[in-house]
Order: sequence, then C-alpha cells, then structure tokens
Amino acid sequence: MSNPFQKKPLSINEIKWSINQTLSMTQASLLLHCSYNTFKKYAKIYGLWNPNQSGKGIRKPKNKYKNQSDPMMFWRTEKEVEDFKKSIIGSVDSKGG
Repeated sequence: MSNPFQKKPLSINEIKWSINQTLSMTQASLLLHCSYNTFKKYAKIYGLWNPNQSGKGIRKPKNKYKNQSDPMMFWRTEKEVEDFKKSIIGSVDSKGG
C-alpha cells in the first residue's frame, strides 16, 4: 500500500532530535511540522513517547491586567443605589399598575 500523501514517515533520529530540542511533545511535533497525532504515533512505535504531564519548565501565559482593575467600578455609593432603585420603581409604576 503506497502513501497517498507522498511524505516520508518520521525517522527515529528526527523524533529524538525534536524531543531533545523542546520541553514538550507538542512543541516537538510543531518543530517537525507534523500533526501531534502523527508524531505521537511514530514516537510510540519507536518507544520514545514520554509526555511532560506536569508542564514543568514551560511558561504559562499570565493575566497581566489581573490586578489593574478599578475597584470603584464595582462599588456604588448609597445615594447612587437609592437613585437607581427609585428610577426602577418609577418606571414600573408609570408603565402599568
């Protein structure tokens, strides 16, 4: 059976090289420009499949705006709350009663 996509299968040396160059199996597959599932298939065939489940050494994205929100955006003074309640009650009374 011939390969319809005309691409050679990944060699053991390519997989070893990409694993040594990166910190995760996902990054290794990206380095070889192949899909993760294809990389996983050949790595298991060659006995090189050893995923980094803990994610140790890989930088995770941080929320840089987490602590910069304005707390007053969520708090209202008593007068603002009372005015809002009166406007709601006034609109309900005027619509139908």
